Amino acid sequence: MMFSTVKPLPLNVKYQNGESATSLASRLARRNGVSGMAMLLSDFGIDYLKLSNGDQEDCARLASLAGVDQAELHRHTPALVSSGWFRLGMEEIKFTAFSRTALKGCPQCLQDASNQNDAAHFGLWQLTSIRTCCLHGCYLTPLPTSSGTRERFDVTRLTSGFSPPEPQIASDQDLLFEYYLRNRIEKGPGKTWLDRLPFHVAAQTCEGFGLLLTLDPKARRETVTPAEWAAAGTAGYDVLRHGPDAFREKLKDIQKAHPVDNTLYRTRYRVFFEWLRHRDDDPQFDVIRDLVREFIFRNFPISEGSIVLGQPCPEQYVHSLSTARSRYGMSGWKLARRLASMGLAERKTSGQGFVLTGYVPTEIINDIATDFDALLNAADAGKHLGVERFMMTKLTKPGLVEKYFDEKNASPMYHPRDLDGFLGKLRARVERPKAEDLLDIATASHRVRIPTERVVDIILRNRLPLHAADPATTRFSDFRVSLAVLREVIATDHHGTVRPTRAAKILGINIRTIRSLMDTGILETCDIEELKSGRMRRYVCAKSMERFSKSHISVVELATASGRLPGVEAVIQLDRGAQPLPLGPRANMIFRRSDVL
Repeated sequence: MMFSTVKPLPLNVKYQNGESATSLASRLARRNGVSGMAMLLSDFGIDYLKLSNGDQEDCARLASLAGVDQAELHRHTPALVSSGWFRLGMEEIKFTAFSRTALKGCPQCLQDASNQNDAAHFGLWQLTSIRTCCLHGCYLTPLPTSSGTRERFDVTRLTSGFSPPEPQIASDQDLLFEYYLRNRIEKGPGKTWLDRLPFHVAAQTCEGFGLLLTLDPKARRETVTPAEWAAAGTAGYDVLRHGPDAFREKLKDIQKAHPVDNTLYRTRYRVFFEWLRHRDDDPQFDVIRDLVREFIFRNFPISEGSIVLGQPCPEQYVHSLSTARSRYGMSGWKLARRLASMGLAERKTSGQGFVLTGYVPTEIINDIATDFDALLNAADAGKHLGVERFMMTKLTKPGLVEKYFDEKNASPMYHPRDLDGFLGKLRARVERPKAEDLLDIATASHRVRIPTERVVDIILRNRLPLHAADPATTRFSDFRVSLAVLREVIATDHHGTVRPTRAAKILGINIRTIRSLMDTGILETCDIEELKSGRMRRYVCAKSMERFSKSHISVVELATASGRLPGVEAVIQLDRGAQPLPLGPRANMIFRRSDVL
């Protein structure tokens, strides 16, 4: 090498692994009785500024003087590789991740040194996000600042006469983030989403977001202690290392933790949002800025054109009660009642007014605004169904016909969509006329001495056949039911339950499967005393049958849809990794719909 003729100084110091070139030069100057590092470097033709910026040739000359490995010294010294960018270890890092005008040192290293002016300083310690000494596990402490630029890195001179504070040991669990940063510098970035972010973006985002997670949104960055920064960095890292979806989910969790009111997103995310807002001069943060901005647009009632993190909102995605009222000019009470019916709002504890459970998507508000123009009162709804108003009341009370506003005191209003849905359920039961004792539902209910609404519930729950001349145009009064069939089912029907044999027929599976589903609790059961025999028997709860039909499917039903034989369908699904329910022998094979569809 070109400096092979340079001999090591007779008075030398022991190099410490990870020590920077300026630290080594500072200690060499002190060891050789030179008043300052700058004078020593000048004597040997080493440029002070270049050495502080990790120039390879100047580092090599110093390494020869100290008798240390040149590559080792250069690797641990922040080296300027382009304007504003340094290389340290295996990472290229922007200057904003460094603190090169106010150095930090280890209080334990300073105390342990035989001469306090001879403690080494590590290149890693110039990074603002590195806050502990890897030798002693204690937090670094600020060192005295220099009076001039040529003493800025002269560590032994800076610490001359300096009394370090008592070391504060860091908790291992708070250092997971710092371990991650050290590993990136030693081995280079990995392939995860967080690893693909530039070092300074990953480091500062973990810490900035972590402050929001560990401290109050109103926290002041300038008062945060090193221990709080370490805990914040680990908290942010624990989220961001799982990728952007985990980041969004945590932002959503924070939003949900606060009631929906007029509080702006700036208030909920203040310490993080304000930090990010001031990174607008660094395009490297665009990936974080774009993610947060898009989240705010889609989860807060931001009006179209409003500026968030430098970009206008393209459209309003969600609404509060106030923004929906002002935007659509609709009644606030009607809107709140409808949202309450949908489970999107609830009455305040005072009983006066409503509060949203979450901001409402614009699509839903659009639908509600359209719905309001189509609503029918009870009289008009009755005409739509073909019944008198008193019958509308009877069908509405048990929920057979859905009211648009679900509140007790709200005037009964109906949407044609819901009325047609009710008729659709009845029309789905229409079969070709086979019985001779057909009666309209109201007359049949009078014959069996059961209220009409309960007869309708029995028909729908037990899937009894109905008859009509023209199912496509049939209204309520036109449906016919067999009196004999109705009486037969009523004799065994118990409120909200179905006989196992009837349940098997309704679900299209054999009785062994029904009993296995009952035994495993997948189908809920209820002990019923039969009217004729007086014996207690297990019946199937009708509502659990509805839930089962929505969440599960038999291999026979799958085969019918695919056109394959049931045996072939079973083999195909098993080969795909779908696991059937563990049922008894000779039971039908049942899959979860989410596993096979």
